[in-house]
Amino acid sequence: MHSPLRIWAERSLLIFAVAMIVTVYFYVTTPDLRDLIRPHHCLFNQATGLLCPACGGTRALSQLLSGRLVLALNSNALAVFILPLVIYGTVTAFRLVFDHNFSPSDIRIAPFWLWSLLVLVIVFWIIRNLPLFSFLSPI
Repeated sequence: MHSPLRIWAERSLLIFAVAMIVTVYFYVTTPDLRDLIRPHHCLFNQATGLLCPACGGTRALSQLLSGRLVLALNSNALAVFILPLVIYGTVTAFRLVFDHNFSPSDIRIAPFWLWSLLVLVIVFWIIRNLPLFSFLSPI
């Protein structure tokens, strides 16, 4: 028997997945739609004048969906390299909800990798704001 929370989680994930598939479909098949979408401005950047680790991430994803890897890397290299981890996390979330034989204790990620990811994000955040590394600024 499913608990009400599990049923709510299943429905929410299914609605999210369908919405994402429809969005990607229309984005890829309708070039004019790309011109209508304006990227949101980063509040951190507006407040401090510095780039956050995610600045340019939306443009990077947009470029990836258009098949332009070099432009995606120029927009936000970190977002491009972390995308497989985001996909893994999404698949894991779906497995937690829909696979009754899969539990949180089955997720085995060494703390070293989590700390390494945090250090990578912080280092990227710092160096992309240095003049010497201006090539890491979003295009």
